[in-house]
Amino acid sequence: MSRRSWLFWFAALLVVVLVGGRVLAVETAERAWAATFPGGEVLLVARTLARQMQGFVIVFAMIWATGNLFVVYRAIGSVQMPRRLGDLEIVEAVPQRVLFTLTLGTGILGGLLLSLGTADWWRDALLAGTPPIFGVSDDILHHDLGYYVAVLPWQATLQAHAATWTGSATLVAGLLYVAIGSLRVQRGRLRTSDHARAHLAVLLACLALALAWGAALDPAEVVGGLHGTLDQTAVDVRLPGAAFVAAVGVATAIASLIWGWRDVPNIVLGSWSALFLAWVGCYALVPGVVRASRTTDESLLRRSRAALERVAFGLTPIETGPPPAFSSIEAALRGGGLPLWDAKRVALVAGGSPRAAVALSTTPPGWRWLTVPPPPAAPRFAVETDTGLALARAPVRPGDTLSWFAPGATEFAVVSPDTWPALRAQGVPLRGSLRRAALAWALQGLSLARAETDGRVLLWRRDVVDRLQRLAPFADFGAPTPVLSGGDLWWVSWGYVSSEAFPLARALPWRDEPVRYLRAGLVGAVRAATGETHVWLAPGHDSLTAAWARYFDPLIEPRNRIPDELLRQVPYPAEVFQLAAAQLARANTTDSGPWTPRPRTAFQVAPGGTLWTGIGFEAETRSASRFVALLAGTVEPAGPALRLWHPSPPAGPAEGLPPDLVGASTTSPGELRIWLAGSSIATLQGLFAQAADSVPRGVASVYLTLGPRSGTGPTVPDALRSLLTGQTYAPLDTTLGGRWEQVRALVARADSAMTQGNLERFGQIWKEIRRQLAPALRPR
Repeated sequence: MSRRSWLFWFAALLVVVLVGGRVLAVETAERAWAATFPGGEVLLVARTLARQMQGFVIVFAMIWATGNLFVVYRAIGSVQMPRRLGDLEIVEAVPQRVLFTLTLGTGILGGLLLSLGTADWWRDALLAGTPPIFGVSDDILHHDLGYYVAVLPWQATLQAHAATWTGSATLVAGLLYVAIGSLRVQRGRLRTSDHARAHLAVLLACLALALAWGAALDPAEVVGGLHGTLDQTAVDVRLPGAAFVAAVGVATAIASLIWGWRDVPNIVLGSWSALFLAWVGCYALVPGVVRASRTTDESLLRRSRAALERVAFGLTPIETGPPPAFSSIEAALRGGGLPLWDAKRVALVAGGSPRAAVALSTTPPGWRWLTVPPPPAAPRFAVETDTGLALARAPVRPGDTLSWFAPGATEFAVVSPDTWPALRAQGVPLRGSLRRAALAWALQGLSLARAETDGRVLLWRRDVVDRLQRLAPFADFGAPTPVLSGGDLWWVSWGYVSSEAFPLARALPWRDEPVRYLRAGLVGAVRAATGETHVWLAPGHDSLTAAWARYFDPLIEPRNRIPDELLRQVPYPAEVFQLAAAQLARANTTDSGPWTPRPRTAFQVAPGGTLWTGIGFEAETRSASRFVALLAGTVEPAGPALRLWHPSPPAGPAEGLPPDLVGASTTSPGELRIWLAGSSIATLQGLFAQAADSVPRGVASVYLTLGPRSGTGPTVPDALRSLLTGQTYAPLDTTLGGRWEQVRALVARADSAMTQGNLERFGQIWKEIRRQLAPALRPR
């Protein structure tokens, strides 16, 4: 063998060793990690299925691309390449082996390009094999809702790739035949060789059938929202027209095969022209003309859409009525159930970092903020006082103060099981030089291959969300919430299942993507100190999540295994609540626009010892905004529950919500909280002494309303005293800057009183403004 051959085979062997070694190392690491979970063999089965599916797709795509190029290659007699030697120009034939190698390499590359984006096909195919049954059908095509979230996406994906593969093969083959002269236009007539015509006829027939398949799926895709929002014109015109396009597509496929058998170019040109005109007419032209020329009655469609959108975005079941109210405004404020602070500011003060996780805690002796700073800091409680936040160490087990597993913990760790025996079960044991070398290669950590790590434990995938999503790859988990249960710190996260297709539903944005179906079907929990991990079916889970859970049993545990103490402290799924509020606002659009949420994001309160998530809504009127509804959600043993309360009688101007607070260079407004105290609407909001992106120095002012009454003061008791007595609290800060800030707040309250038509209250505030602006009396 020549020196060049030796170098080639050495390079090939090196590539095989590196690629094969990397694959074996990753496989070893994945198997070792899966063995740390009861039922982890399910992960290996899913991993094997994914690789088999993707391997089959890649091989099929390579065979498809290479086969079509090889058919063209067989039609090539020889290729002449000009060369210049000095002043002489010669023509040299390209060797056939070079053409064959070029054909094979191009086909392999084309197959790899065609197989891009198919890594998740195994999940779509798995779910479509046994789709969920909702027991509810749409009113147009009468398919079960499970068809739209499971079967239709898989069929649409296959059809789209079939059209792409056949279309690209037809285009490339046609251009190559034009290049070699087998396809040309001569004297206004299409001329082809028998070989090229037979090949192109089969490709055109396959493309026509793929388009006909798309037309057959088009009615379900239109109803499922894959082509935009459904309207009555689409139901009356596009859905019947799709059957006509499918029939024309089948006829075009037959005409293409006839052209391949007998050289009649007009039949293929005419059939494809008819298919193009049918596609444009039935999908774009005719619906557009009909939509512009008539006014359709969409009342029936709107009623059907409203019912299905409630199912899609978690508004079922929803109770109509008030949520649990505080017995009085005093009970709401003194019991801590109506907090003044918010999680972001508590994180800055108690956690020392904006990355600290904060949640309202239900552990005794009352409602407090639980804050968990980034490791190695220990969790602490923060209790609201008149002067700020009082900090205390959280009652965590003595050996569990260090959080090995936490949000953002992306690096692996190596610990000694003798020092940390609780980590032995969830860690990957480091034993044997080969296993340590494989883990070091897979994790790119050379320290793992050292002999001194033998017998220790590897903690891998310590980030909470990443850990949960690898156990349930069909779900997307939200931001983890810290929860104390039995002296243990847990990270709890809701797992969301979504779908781009759902009948009649209009899309809403979720994580920068449009979705037409979103439900919180899973509850995931990771113990911070040991990594003990659970993924449970959520109470009241939907049919789509149940279908997935059947494939991932026993990794997905039943709902009855969730500890009650842990479930009581979990708030309503935040992302589902936001979409439910957006859907509720959109469904109640009036002439002046949709409902406006107040505040923009949901808040949390704790009436009666239960954690509730809420948001208010206002509607625009000719004179002012009017409070119209309060949406509240909590997690009950049967599942997440929503309540929608409308003031009865409707809240008039005297009971409108206060205007938004406006901060200054040294102050920033806190979250507005709205709830019921007795039979009246109570609101609480603080103005914090906090510059932009800085730690709050405390509360500058507190604003409190109860029905038509309002009160303000530097602390919550002062604001309550002001509300009950009707006297505006005199500010302690008598400097010019402090008085000016107080005047600005009073002007905002006066504007609100004038807007509400409360002249008596406006007069009281105006007197206070004059007093603040009056010059100080000087002694004579």
